[in-house]
Amino acid sequence: MFGAQLDRGSNALSQRGEEALAAGIGSIRPLLTAVALQVLQQTLAEMDLTKVVRDQLDIDALLRTVNIDAIIDRVDLVGLANSVIEGVDLPRIIRDSTMSVTTGAIGNVRATGELADAMVSGIVNRVLGRTGDDPVEEP
Repeated sequence: MFGAQLDRGSNALSQRGEEALAAGIGSIRPLLTAVALQVLQQTLAEMDLTKVVRDQLDIDALLRTVNIDAIIDRVDLVGLANSVIEGVDLPRIIRDSTMSVTTGAIGNVRATGELADAMVSGIVNRVLGRTGDDPVEEP
């Protein structure tokens, strides 16, 4: 007979205690949050977070979970290429490279022309019966 009343009384008292505790925590929650935030900020200000990450984090294991293809899909490759091209003086590079090719070609044409001129002179000298020691007569 007393057991049922004790259970009901105990349950009611437990319920009131939980409600009082919840109400008490609810009223001091902003204060606890502010204190916890200040403790966290002070702790972070005084510690070398980079060192902690280097010492405690397995960066290789983390990078193995990264989806590189998804990252590349987010990159504006056309914009990146345009940015690189803008940073390079492409007209100067083209001008310099064509100039060196043109200079080489002109040199080859001159050398070939000189060789052809010497061959023609040799043929003319033979036809006219000139020897290599005879001076060429000018008209």
